[in-house]
Amino acid sequence: MRQSDLWSSLILFLLGAVISYESLNLGIGIWTIPGPGFLPFGAGLSLACLAVGIFIAAIVKRGQAPDRPEKFWPRAESRKVVFLVFVSLIVYNIIWTKLGFSLTTFLFVGFLFVIVGKRRWWVVITGAVLTSFIAYLIFQYFLQSQLPTGIVGF
Repeated sequence: MRQSDLWSSLILFLLGAVISYESLNLGIGIWTIPGPGFLPFGAGLSLACLAVGIFIAAIVKRGQAPDRPEKFWPRAESRKVVFLVFVSLIVYNIIWTKLGFSLTTFLFVGFLFVIVGKRRWWVVITGAVLTSFIAYLIFQYFLQSQLPTGIVGF
């Protein structure tokens, strides 16, 4: 691993420690009655633990011969795919109130399967239907969220 992994892991560990410490001031509560600092405490603790893992991996690989550096964009079309996914997230956010949660999620996931996954049509349609249906069940019935119905009605 590179020297940058050592430094970035130290910075991330300090950031996680500061987040966890400051969330204690908000009050983390108890497991059954979490306080406002509960989630930031867990996030900061997770960040610190992951940073320790990166630091240990950097120390272990320090004596080994350096690997050939990987390209940031391994394929030439990667930039295009990242741009399309970013634009699709923006479009999803804009149209989900008009078309409804289920239809927009179906179209969004189908688009991701085609653009990113390059799957066959039966996989695209099946995956998009299942993802849309499961997300609808989770948000509508289990979490009892108010989802936009749009033109579909569900």
